[in-house]
Amino acid sequence: MKFSGTLLKAAMIIAGLALLAGCQTRDPRLVEALNATNVTSVRVEAAPDVYTGLPMMNGITPEQQVAMIVQALQADAGAKLKGLPGGSKAARLVITLQRADLASAPGRVLGGSDSHITGTVRLEGVADNALIAQNPRIVGTDAGVKGQGNIGIFVAMAINAATTKNQNALAQKLAASFTLETRKWLIGK
Repeated sequence: MKFSGTLLKAAMIIAGLALLAGCQTRDPRLVEALNATNVTSVRVEAAPDVYTGLPMMNGITPEQQVAMIVQALQADAGAKLKGLPGGSKAARLVITLQRADLASAPGRVLGGSDSHITGTVRLEGVADNALIAQNPRIVGTDAGVKGQGNIGIFVAMAINAATTKNQNALAQKLAASFTLETRKWLIGK
């Protein structure tokens, strides 16, 4: 009886692992389409109705917030994604931001505020502008350190102060996170 229980548990573990592995698989048509491409240019834009957070504690408007993120993302994605995945078909990567919520430097230090961006990433053929592939939900995040209790709050504030240089540095961290998630989608890892 004990032996069959052990076998049953082992079978359940194997079945669970197989199920998890199955969740990680990608449509072979998508993999083939992506692998055939080579990103030659990157364009970042904001949707006309891009969601932004409230005006920042330091007076930066939502429009300025979006412009800062677009600039940081254009620089980061342009530098890190060109040439991927490495195929022969020239492709343009178009990132359209739908949410751009950047924490202010004071908000990050005092409250541990988080930053988030969400966007659609599409790959288009350079020669014909045809859609090759699209991911409607790539997310980039940069979380502030949170603390609990009197000492924990002050420790979190000190960590946030030490790691928060200025608004542009926060936008660059957020852009790096989004670029990494886009890279994973492009190369399948």
